[in-house]
Amino acid sequence: MRTIAIINQKGGCGKTTTAINLSSMLARRGRRVLLVDMDPQSHCAAGLGIPEQRIDQDIGDAMLAAGVRTIDPARLLWRAGRNLDLAPSRMRLAGLEAARGGLNELADKELRLRAALGLLAKDYDLCCIDCPPSIGLLTYNSLAAADVVLIPVETAFFSLQGATRQVNTVKTIARRLGRSLQIWLVPTIHDDTNEVSDDLLAELGRRFKDRVSPVVIRRDVALREAASFGQAIADYAPQCSGTMDYAALATWLLQTMNEPFEADSLVESIEAGENEPAAETRAIDSTSHPVPVVLTSEDAVPVDRPGVSAAGELKPVSRAEDVARRAQEFLRRVAVGKAVAMEALASSAALPEPEPATAVRLVTEPRVVAVSPSPSVQRLFGARQTNQGVLFVQPITSGMSVSVAGAFNGWSSTSHVMRRNPELGVFELCLPLPPGRHLYRLVVDGQWTADPYNDTCEPNPFGDTNSVILVGSGDRAEVPA
Repeated sequence: MRTIAIINQKGGCGKTTTAINLSSMLARRGRRVLLVDMDPQSHCAAGLGIPEQRIDQDIGDAMLAAGVRTIDPARLLWRAGRNLDLAPSRMRLAGLEAARGGLNELADKELRLRAALGLLAKDYDLCCIDCPPSIGLLTYNSLAAADVVLIPVETAFFSLQGATRQVNTVKTIARRLGRSLQIWLVPTIHDDTNEVSDDLLAELGRRFKDRVSPVVIRRDVALREAASFGQAIADYAPQCSGTMDYAALATWLLQTMNEPFEADSLVESIEAGENEPAAETRAIDSTSHPVPVVLTSEDAVPVDRPGVSAAGELKPVSRAEDVARRAQEFLRRVAVGKAVAMEALASSAALPEPEPATAVRLVTEPRVVAVSPSPSVQRLFGARQTNQGVLFVQPITSGMSVSVAGAFNGWSSTSHVMRRNPELGVFELCLPLPPGRHLYRLVVDGQWTADPYNDTCEPNPFGDTNSVILVGSGDRAEVPA
């Protein structure tokens, strides 16, 4: 049984929301999943519609009983959905790590959760742990039992500053416990319509590079509504962006965790040098995944590496440096904006006055006029195999931006953006895909849709349809009719 700890000391970052909905999506992928609530606030039970007053035993009881007396799964576990069980918590769990709470007196006090899960492991494939928002014995137990650590980080200024400290905290605890952990930061509550949020997301990638999940959880009011109704997001709103994002996160995580994990060959020190270039967007496909971060008790970092302390801890960027950099970027954008506005004004002065019924549309390239696609180009709309790969073509009138998301890139809406070609009047993208049957959808201005120029499709679990492209093993195309 692989175990995933979801941790962040900062509240309001989507930690419990991620624990509930990621577990639900993993269960929908056919995995037997155990969700463990180590937060005394018992929000997992509330978010899954389980009344706290009816909880007979909690995970704290199982931790104290492990190796001493029998754990009764019928009294401890709650069925929260198909393939998904919950080991709940209660407020009394907070007293467990107190001086006389029962846990401190035990010789293996930091390994009690690991022992309890070991007794339940035969019935599950995966375990997700919702960690408490504090550093104590409950958090130590969670990390001692985990193989993978996910740190949800809201794309907001204070969350970004706290992410550095959170990574260092997990690193320190992992070293103390002698554990090797894969660590990923998951951007959450991201407002993709806000330029500041996009800047902070880019900064998160620049600081932590390959430690950042390629899947971004966007802000979606349906996530809050689903929790208030005691449902996972996929049950409450199958077609919303929150459902799509957590489905993509589950797919990417399963692909990543299936990779061979050799701690000795993957040791990587924590780096966040201010002089390092910004990390580029990485495409995720079925043959290439980001390299996970592995922390061991032996990972020493040289003193002279930029942004890293002698103890191997990530140095937080000072507020003055951060504000100065943001001010410079703001001034640069203002200057660029003024220049573009002046050019657009000069261009508009030479144009004839538009008729009253003509709709004026502001585009990012005001001096480029998109032509109507010729009939020969229109025949290419959709997806087809070429010698270079699968060619995706959509009319330029589809929207301002179009990207391709599919199983081949972890259903990412940002990793494969189609190139705008005003001369031909199309969006275009060529992807080298392996032979086989591939499912995909288009993301047009943030809205997910099937390919309107591909008649071959099939229903997906969310009530919509996925488009299908068949890739043959030879050079000639094998395109659906």
